[in-house]
Amino acid sequence: MPERSLGEWLRYLEQLHPVDIDLELARVRTVAQRLQLLSYIPQVITVAGTNGKGSVVYSTERILRRHGKRTGRYTSPHLLSFNERIAVDGVPVSDDHIVRAFGAIDAAREEVTLTYFEFATLAAFWIFREEQVDVAVMEVGLGGRLDAVNVVDSNLAVITAIDLDHQHWLGDSVDKIAPEKAAVARAGCPVILAEYSYPQTLFQTLTKIGAAPMRAGKDWDWFLDDGLRVRLMDEVEATIVPLPDGLRPSNVAAALQVSAELLGADFDRLTGAEALRNLQVPARRQTLVVSDREVVLDVAHNPAAMNALVEYLKDHRVSGKTFAALGLMKDKDLMPMAKALATAVDGVCALAIPAIDRAAAPEEVWQALDRAGIGIPQAEFTAESVWAQLLSGSEVGDRLVICGSFHSVAGIMAVLDIELSSPSL
Repeated sequence: MPERSLGEWLRYLEQLHPVDIDLELARVRTVAQRLQLLSYIPQVITVAGTNGKGSVVYSTERILRRHGKRTGRYTSPHLLSFNERIAVDGVPVSDDHIVRAFGAIDAAREEVTLTYFEFATLAAFWIFREEQVDVAVMEVGLGGRLDAVNVVDSNLAVITAIDLDHQHWLGDSVDKIAPEKAAVARAGCPVILAEYSYPQTLFQTLTKIGAAPMRAGKDWDWFLDDGLRVRLMDEVEATIVPLPDGLRPSNVAAALQVSAELLGADFDRLTGAEALRNLQVPARRQTLVVSDREVVLDVAHNPAAMNALVEYLKDHRVSGKTFAALGLMKDKDLMPMAKALATAVDGVCALAIPAIDRAAAPEEVWQALDRAGIGIPQAEFTAESVWAQLLSGSEVGDRLVICGSFHSVAGIMAVLDIELSSPSL
């Protein structure tokens, strides 16, 4: 048969496995072994947590590249194109490269079925082997213990803030979720803990594994004092670090500490700090100006992330009003997010997320917004109609916030024809 295009491959992967999410490692490990992916492993950094994983991955990758390392970056989900998920030296790989990886994986899997995410993860490792990267910086998709990324033993793990999300798969409390995240650690290997506080169950799991936690506020430190200051492990003085717009200080600090730990004597703290200047992680409080309105794009898709976005909006006020658009998956807790938004915006539209079975119906999202007193009456929920309504209902100097699921933010980005640029050194 003729070779599939990347789009044809992605449609094929969407129907290959009976369910979208199937948390186990046996199937993906079998295929990884057949591909001999586990025999070639560069240095691997695995990043787990509830929010902020992408920020740590992008920041760490930038620092390592500035130090001369050839990097592989794996993140999910994507915004505008699948290629964003797999990047070498900061540049998303080509369709052809992904297609070749998919072909190799499909041939090797034989009778084994894989989910879309498992295929993508194996493709990342396959491409990183082909490109002979020095370091692979890998974002965990969901949880940690049974996530496909965890099929590979990392040299170093990072754990960001832990909060409630994906409770159906991970547990209904942070005490239950924390061990799932901690399971990306390996015996004898360091684990950078970005936050000051974690559930006790996380430390119990790390002790059981035999990992070596490096705790913020104890073994290393970060604090805000006329900017972000980071005191790395075994250092006395803190380094002043540029804080990229929209990024949480703890995650930027963790990227510095993980880079220092990985590079050892080759790490230069001033080079590391300078690498972060002007870094923009796509759709993490990404700000631009459209039709004389400030537009903020943020993939805040759970209560903790929404609270952080609301705090940002309150700290960065505009002269006019603030209106928003929100689209979410059906497993998210709508009301807490609607109530949080109600404290920082003047009105919100609901966004439809087409062709995604897990998406919440926009009518349900709007009802939650209406109960919170901020639902803007609307006749249609498509990205095109919502953007037109926000634009016509606002004035010069107002702010428009697009938030929620990656898919909802991507919908508006497509309407605005926003392209993602590869971060330069």
